[in-house]
Amino acid sequence: MARQLPDRGSLAVCVSSAVAGALLSVFIHSPWSSPAIYSDFGAFWSREWVQAAGVPYVQAFFEYPPISGFEIYVARVLGASYEGYFLVLGVFTVLTGGALAWSTWRTARALGKKLNAFFFVIPGMVVYSFYNFDLLHALFIMLSLQFLLEKRMTLSAFSLGLATATKLVGGFLLPVYLMETKAPRQRWEYLVVFLETVGAAYLPLAIINFGNISGLFTYFRGWGLEDAWYVWIFQDPASWPYAKLFGLALMGFLLFAVYTSKLPLVQKAFLTLSAYLLGTYVYSPQFSVMLIPLAALLSLEGPLLFVWDVSNVLIILTWFTVPDPTLAWTAPQAMALIRSAALGAMCLVLARRASMELRGRMPSRAGGLPHSATSSRPPAAEPAKTNLEV
Repeated sequence: MARQLPDRGSLAVCVSSAVAGALLSVFIHSPWSSPAIYSDFGAFWSREWVQAAGVPYVQAFFEYPPISGFEIYVARVLGASYEGYFLVLGVFTVLTGGALAWSTWRTARALGKKLNAFFFVIPGMVVYSFYNFDLLHALFIMLSLQFLLEKRMTLSAFSLGLATATKLVGGFLLPVYLMETKAPRQRWEYLVVFLETVGAAYLPLAIINFGNISGLFTYFRGWGLEDAWYVWIFQDPASWPYAKLFGLALMGFLLFAVYTSKLPLVQKAFLTLSAYLLGTYVYSPQFSVMLIPLAALLSLEGPLLFVWDVSNVLIILTWFTVPDPTLAWTAPQAMALIRSAALGAMCLVLARRASMELRGRMPSRAGGLPHSATSSRPPAAEPAKTNLEV
């Protein structure tokens, strides 16, 4: 899609693109934009404990993991006012976006391939970078992958723990990483560092106020279907308890299939997170941010990427056009259905091509590692992009 540049030029273009996309995201959600697009960051300000600068989990319940809650707390304390709160979160977003681009570039270098800066300014990144905690979550996931490929196992486990303390879904990558860690002792050390990191985020708060931490899980369990594709099967909200069981069963099946597959590391990471998104009963559109840097590493360029990303953006742009946007036969849920279909098709094409590569039926392509996935030696030839035109 774009001309590949030398390493230093490529890094500068990737970081500057990510920073520009993050700045645009801050602007379109800010109080100074008219009209402003909805963001969860903006909605959080209306909560009583935020305006009172209360300490999350200690003085008030917050339905997100600890790192997410303390990002809001720091923004409130440093910002002091509504505008200042937005500015602090905006600075966090821009710095996070630049760091994500740097880490993705480092990961691409470890894989022996170039990186297309276009991925950092696609509509999904612009609309959802300044929205919720997903950009920070994506950064920690990418750092964990980068450090794993660079054989810096302690930092990888620490980063994955931070991802899980930001949004729980990051923890689904743990089995993938452990299977890539061949030495038993190294595997146990990785697990211990991960658990220590997660424990350091959760345990002190649980000791202070156990109800506010345990409430994270009961809150999520009680939530209804939100942008799950199978709302079109279970259209009556009274049937949603059965829909959740269906989704969890589907997620378990897909995760088992990915975990037991013999696929390269990056493909496996993408498919693991996709398996979660295709099975979960809450697939809010901002969740897709964690997949975009992985898609960049895999060069997933083509119509399916466009359909997946644009339909995902249209969910929030149509959300407030109907009385109940969580129900089937509404524009947001039509977009969610299209998005999930496109993501499922991307996964099938990616898994099929990766499997064929490993069986030696075709040359190595983007994101694949014909040697050990954690080897620091790059492939001999520049991989070609994965074409998803099906």
